[in-house]
Amino acid sequence: MLALPVLVGALAGLLGGLAVPRLVAWCPEPEHDPAENPDDFPDHVPFAELAARPRLGLWCGLAGALVGATLGVSIGWGWALLWLLAVVAPCIALAVIDYVTWYLPKRLVLPSYAVVAVLEVVGAVALGKPTLLVLAVGGMVVLGGYYGLMWIISPRIMAFGDVRLGGLIGLALGPLGAASVLVSVLAAAVLSVLAYVPMRLRGNAIRREGVRGPLKENLPYGPFLLLGALVAVVVGRVLAGL
Repeated sequence: MLALPVLVGALAGLLGGLAVPRLVAWCPEPEHDPAENPDDFPDHVPFAELAARPRLGLWCGLAGALVGATLGVSIGWGWALLWLLAVVAPCIALAVIDYVTWYLPKRLVLPSYAVVAVLEVVGAVALGKPTLLVLAVGGMVVLGGYYGLMWIISPRIMAFGDVRLGGLIGLALGPLGAASVLVSVLAAAVLSVLAYVPMRLRGNAIRREGVRGPLKENLPYGPFLLLGALVAVVVGRVLAGL
């Protein structure tokens, strides 16, 4: 019965979203990196101030409910629904923080790795499918390696926080299949291009001095990585039904 996982997903997402302000406030302030040019980043907003913004919990709760319901529709009952719902709250918090501050706190990313990994191990044992873990590790290596390569080539295009987040997404999506991992990369890229103009108009794009061409302006990429992952889950469901 599809309605039940949708309701469970929506409820779990709602509760997780309501907890986002606490997760944001729990993160330590980032240390200044002398190698970074402050002009390449927006003015820093303290996490405590960001967490205290009016109706942040409400909007994140609604977003979480939508994400959770989407996961319920796309996956139905299954272990994948459990480990994906478990990281809805930290992922929404990461999207909010990165959108405003261009920073992805390790305090949220690294524990999410542990949560997903533990639930995947339990799922593999319960289902008797050790290949699930092989796919999870493979997804983590592929996405982490891909974004890591981009970071090595140009650290000003891809921050290392995005690399860590990419590995987490690969770990979570790997068991869903190689198509989901690939779609997440493509969807993140397409969404970032589509969002460029509105984000520039809102002042969320920062021009880099001395750089020409299509990469002359920076955007926070974390939100698009996460949205791309959600698109990949939905597309995976569509492809499975063909």
